Amino acid sequence: MVEATFIASGNNMEEAIEFAASLTHKMIVGDKGFLQADSLDIFCSSIEDANHLNDILWEKPTFSVITHNLANSAQNDLVKIGYPGTKFSLGSEIIMNLSPEIPKDLDSYKNYLQLVVMDGGKLRERAASTWTKCNKMGLSTQFVESI
Repeated sequence: MVEATFIASGNNMEEAIEFAASLTHKMIVGDKGFLQADSLDIFCSSIEDANHLNDILWEKPTFSVITHNLANSAQNDLVKIGYPGTKFSLGSEIIMNLSPEIPKDLDSYKNYLQLVVMDGGKLRERAASTWTKCNKMGLSTQFVESI
């Protein structure tokens, strides 16, 4: 069964993208207390957000590089970043979602991380709707307010 963890990730999409980059590093490097990943798929709302996250992952952290690329790249990187219209190779056990919509092929992952933008508006409401859908799908869900 897929485990769905909803994580508060900032007050706007820019903060959520920064949070995703930080969390990605912690998961791949294996920081104590974090879910560890050999590889990771990240789904973004748009190609612009995907490119922005891709750029941030090249810049931060300063003294470490995690191989990553957009999902449509033929390279075999640790982190694949997708957006509507792209397909993941389905080799990862974990998908991190920056979009408030449920990604396709969710049942092929062991862990689903839904980043929740706590904007007090539409993005938060759409994440709540995704929570409801996950519960209807029978997923084990939990909410984490801070990491």
